[in-house]
Amino acid sequence: MNRRRTIYCGLIGLTIGLSWFFPLFHIRPLGADTQGGVSFQLANNTPAAGKPRKLEAYATTATEVLAIWQAFDADAAKAKKEFGKQAGLGGAFFFCVRGKGTVESLEKDRVLLEVEGSPRRVCLEFGVLVDNTVREAVGVKASEFNNSQDFNAVSSDLNRQVEENVIAPNRELLKEGVQVEFVGCCQIGGKSALDPLCLIPIQLKVTP
Repeated sequence: MNRRRTIYCGLIGLTIGLSWFFPLFHIRPLGADTQGGVSFQLANNTPAAGKPRKLEAYATTATEVLAIWQAFDADAAKAKKEFGKQAGLGGAFFFCVRGKGTVESLEKDRVLLEVEGSPRRVCLEFGVLVDNTVREAVGVKASEFNNSQDFNAVSSDLNRQVEENVIAPNRELLKEGVQVEFVGCCQIGGKSALDPLCLIPIQLKVTP
């Protein structure tokens, strides 16, 4: 009996030792790096630490809102392929859009803008972000990552950046009549989504 107990205790000790040096999983908190982004592991096993995904890096790729409207009026299917990013095979199309407008009205979680040169309006969404619109619109691909956890972490981090760095500091500045330069992300399924064109802002410049 003592021999069996000794062997059993030895096996437990060996298992604990192996688990200590070769853990089965790691817990990594979101938003852990000090540069305002999350540290991810890319599919090629190259750590992305020190290279957080910043919203500013994506703003330069946005399409003018007037060009989006004109393209959809001419040929919606062509406009999606030319200016949109598709989320997977057969998935929805997402867009990154820029422009200028004047605040027409304000509600609790959105701001309506008049855009010079068009009867259509832009809607800036200021509510809590829970979906993947920003991630899909700026073109982050699942194939860049080893697992869905890191891919989803990108979405959470970009949404956090929008809420903290774009929505929060500009909420009090937006009043009727002020001028706004915007870059925002959206999903467009058809022409019914064009007026107002509702965007999640990733960059705002407000001029009284």
